[in-house]
Amino acid sequence: MKNGLVVHVHGVASPEEAEQLEWLGVDLVGVVVGGRKAGRVMGGDEASAIASRLKQARLCVESVNGTPALDAKAAKRMGAQVVHVPWGTEVSRAWRESLAQEGLEWALVRVAADEDDDPAWVRGRLEELGAPPPAWAQMEICPSLEDGWRIVRESNEDALDARDLDAIAAETPILFSLPLSLDKIREVRRGLSHARGFSFALGDRLGEAPGAHHFTLEQIRALLSQFDAAVD
Repeated sequence: MKNGLVVHVHGVASPEEAEQLEWLGVDLVGVVVGGRKAGRVMGGDEASAIASRLKQARLCVESVNGTPALDAKAAKRMGAQVVHVPWGTEVSRAWRESLAQEGLEWALVRVAADEDDDPAWVRGRLEELGAPPPAWAQMEICPSLEDGWRIVRESNEDALDARDLDAIAAETPILFSLPLSLDKIREVRRGLSHARGFSFALGDRLGEAPGAHHFTLEQIRALLSQFDAAVD
């Protein structure tokens, strides 16, 4: 995307979807991998087929088991450049180092940021992760609410608000996930001006990728068409 904004879409289920998203300017194409293909879960061969169609976007993979069981060599064979690790999953130093040895990165995904959280708690979820650290973290704003932005945008001295989130993003590369709509893009981008980017989980008739807030391909297309205009 323009202006240095990184866009991540998770749950891609075909090379055709991946090509469409890359054409729209998506930088990180996320694929869920498992023992067999079902809905938005891909097998290793399907993930490799998606990787082979990408020209500039980077392939991110996540094990359907929600653990870092996907070893570095397997991820490399799929053509992945980033491995997702869901927040709350323990990762060993040896596992992180094995990724680095293969030239791969890891990302911490689905970090919860609830409206009643102490900002220090949210920061704590990103700290002391060990080396090598994650290349970036995906943070879900108010994962249990349909419109959490309406709450966190208001200043709150006692709990998490947009200023806290933006301050965290100024310190750590954060891709924010929230139920964006066309009428909120400008406000969100200004309120989270230090965001490294934004993340979207696909969800439609094929199924839902792991994540709290889901979008169809058509919704993502409409939103991305307005992203750059939103900061003019």
